[in-house]
Amino acid sequence: MPGMVTITASVRESPPSWAVMQRHLIETMNEAAPLYLDKFIYSGGTMRQHGKLDDDYECFINWPLFYIIGGDDKFLDWGLQQFNAITRQWTYQHQKSVHKEFVKHYDMLHLSEGYLGFQYFGLADPTIPENIDRARRFAGFYMNEDPDAPNFDPQYRIIRSIASGSQGPVESSGAGYMLNYGHATLYPIVKDLEQGWDKDPKRREEIQKLYDEVVTPCDCPMNLCITGLVSHAYVLTGDEKYKKWVLDYVDAWIERTKENNGIIPDNIGRTGKIGEYRNGQWWGGFFGWSGRYSIEMLFNSLITSSEWSYLISSDPKYLGFFRSQIDVLLDNAITRDGNLLIPYKMGPDGWYDYRPMEPFGLSHLWHASMNSKDWERIERIRKGTKNGPWAYAYAESPNPPAPGSEMWKPDGTLFDWNAVRNDLIGNKHRLNESPHLGYLGGINPDWPEKILNAEYEMVCRNIERLRSDTYRNSWGSQTVLTQNPIFTNGLAQMTLGASFTGFNGGLLNASVRYFDRDRARPGLPEDVAALVEKLEADRTVLQLVNTNAFETRSLIVQAGAYREHKFIDVKFTEQSKNSEGNTFFSEKTVPVNKDYFVVELPPATTIRLEIGMERFVNKPTYAFPWH
Repeated sequence: MPGMVTITASVRESPPSWAVMQRHLIETMNEAAPLYLDKFIYSGGTMRQHGKLDDDYECFINWPLFYIIGGDDKFLDWGLQQFNAITRQWTYQHQKSVHKEFVKHYDMLHLSEGYLGFQYFGLADPTIPENIDRARRFAGFYMNEDPDAPNFDPQYRIIRSIASGSQGPVESSGAGYMLNYGHATLYPIVKDLEQGWDKDPKRREEIQKLYDEVVTPCDCPMNLCITGLVSHAYVLTGDEKYKKWVLDYVDAWIERTKENNGIIPDNIGRTGKIGEYRNGQWWGGFFGWSGRYSIEMLFNSLITSSEWSYLISSDPKYLGFFRSQIDVLLDNAITRDGNLLIPYKMGPDGWYDYRPMEPFGLSHLWHASMNSKDWERIERIRKGTKNGPWAYAYAESPNPPAPGSEMWKPDGTLFDWNAVRNDLIGNKHRLNESPHLGYLGGINPDWPEKILNAEYEMVCRNIERLRSDTYRNSWGSQTVLTQNPIFTNGLAQMTLGASFTGFNGGLLNASVRYFDRDRARPGLPEDVAALVEKLEADRTVLQLVNTNAFETRSLIVQAGAYREHKFIDVKFTEQSKNSEGNTFFSEKTVPVNKDYFVVELPPATTIRLEIGMERFVNKPTYAFPWH
């Protein structure tokens, strides 16, 4: 790879504790994976025990990401094996829910969760022909390229149903679960749905019919998560048609939001009208403003669509779209008992259900924009959050919630922004976003050790679950998922400078990524640890450590996960000796003006790099430096 700027580390010192811990965590997970596979997987990859379709995919969702960070070579092969096997199994065996390697019909919340790991394959190996074909086919299901899947209406720029897939939009979907669990309403058509309505066959049939008239045939914000898969096809192939579709679809939602006085509506009818089947009412729809998880779902869809749109266009209006919805809530916030509380829901009497704002959405916005005003929003939330618990009381069982049981109330505890949790699974890992922000903001200096300790404890917890063979999750479908011994959130934060990836088709918003130069593969070389210490609009501070006292390691540092950024220069400290043998240190700045550079790490060396950057100036690509 001629023409690459090479920087050689020269400072020799004992590795910091976080570096040793990071390498130990990686090696522990390398050894833990076979236990998981042996327990739950048949030869060839099919699963011995099932969850839902998306849960089965999620059991291995972060394995390609672990490979990208620096996990064992086998994790790419294991990840591919499991995606292929689960796809086969759900095509020919378990419920036969997959057609043409894609789910027949699913709501976008679960669909986008399940296929996030597939998007990671582009970062792990963008040259696999089978996956390139899949990426085109999956995106094509939403571009009317398959006559069996007319999911999109190009005239009104809508997805035609709350559930869709390789066999097109559904015209009927189950009302019972969604209404009883509070994920959708029939208001104002049915203003007060009585308890036990689904026990009376006649009433159940009546409500199902109404549900399929009012809820099912709508486009909803959750459908914005499909922008992840379609953008993935663009980054993988470079075909402009995918970019055009994504931006056109997101632009339609921006226009509807402006039409609705700056608030994103949660139900759009088949002719593109807001509240078309609710007498013009803009709220009450599927996973919408009055839903059980309300802005959690709305923000997940906005994170995915705004970040991907910004990545592929570099147009800040897409971040502005997400920011505008954050500001709607902040503008309607109240202060109660010293807590800044935002409204989480909209109902007949206006805004209600006031809770603290979770930092996850703001973290994503700031990571993308690096705008000081967005950091001020984070600080406003941090200073305004006085008491626990967390904003959401997550469902701990498959039973419907009792009315009013999940309203937020302060519990008297002092909320600790810098506390790291060690009891997390799945998308709950975003609860460890605030301590990472605290570190980047200079108020949580021991975060690296805390997050590594927490993730090591969670790995050991799951190893014990695997060995004991007694663990059962209260959600039976997640029993396998919650024993996955691979944890990548803290590692991605540390090594890539990323926030926790948006769970619904989101992108990896990393400032840097790595390639092992000697082994010609993605990820950190063996024995090398990395810590992104600081992120700024035009600068990233990165420390690299070779924990091996005998071998030199060589790596390529790339600007952004998708090569979307550009390095300007690198400033570092050089150690040398004069003719009298005295050691002295000097500052050196090397111009780069490219998308990557090489770092040589002789045995037992450490280097801190202050990297000047221009952000979002390149067309994104999955291509490796040697492709």
